[in-house]
Amino acid sequence: MSVSKLKVWRSRLMANHGKKALAAQTGFVYLFLYVPIAVMIALSFNDSRTAIVWNGFTTQWYEALFSGEAIARVDPNQAWIALQNSLIIAVVTVVVSVLFGTMLALALDRYVFTGRNLLQGVVYMPLIIPSIVMGISLLLFFNIVGLEQGIGTAIIGHIAFDISYVTVIVLARLQSFNRTLEEAAMDLGASELETFRWVTMPLIKPGIIAGALLGFAMSFDDFVVTFFIIGNQNTLPIFFFGMVRQGISPGVNVIATLILVGTLIIIALAQKIQGITW
Repeated sequence: MSVSKLKVWRSRLMANHGKKALAAQTGFVYLFLYVPIAVMIALSFNDSRTAIVWNGFTTQWYEALFSGEAIARVDPNQAWIALQNSLIIAVVTVVVSVLFGTMLALALDRYVFTGRNLLQGVVYMPLIIPSIVMGISLLLFFNIVGLEQGIGTAIIGHIAFDISYVTVIVLARLQSFNRTLEEAAMDLGASELETFRWVTMPLIKPGIIAGALLGFAMSFDDFVVTFFIIGNQNTLPIFFFGMVRQGISPGVNVIATLILVGTLIIIALAQKIQGITW
């Protein structure tokens, strides 16, 4: 065997081993991420009030949840109220954040004005500072201005950091945007509003949708900031925190499983709207 053929053989062998190693590493990462979720789903059907001991398959915990009965220290009524609060906060936050975040991204991308760099730095601050610092600062602000803590203050607090996520994602989309398409539309007689509606908006829509989905997830899952500014109200993460402190019960697994299923349905609908096939 010649030296050149030997080198080719060794390179192919190393490439094959590299692919196998990468595939194995990817598999371990996915197992690390998704096996706990699979265990949680399985334990939601566990016929035991002790969530970590398997005693058999049952659907009694789901039946109890939908019939309004308590599930091992978990009050379904409180869980539904917490879920309702989380959804209200997340939906309002996303609507406001997408509107103002998109406008802010357009302003930062299209215009040069005094303080532009400073404003861009301020936009990135909520992404960098620790959540506990933001929660305490918002709590102090609401106390100074005399706002009563509740759902309203939670919405304001979530908008404060969600706008940054939407702005950054939409801004990244705009920076890779082909401006000649807008110029061509205006050369053909389209007004600025028509150009934005028929050219700019469709091209940046994926970024807006991505920002909205990320903003919804960040708002719905937030615990630290919400804990400081929501007062006596409950959201689902706070409700779960209170339940887990008393021990993991089947009720917690049931509610978490239903949230996971709902999330997957929303993702599937979003992909269908965008024309993405599996």
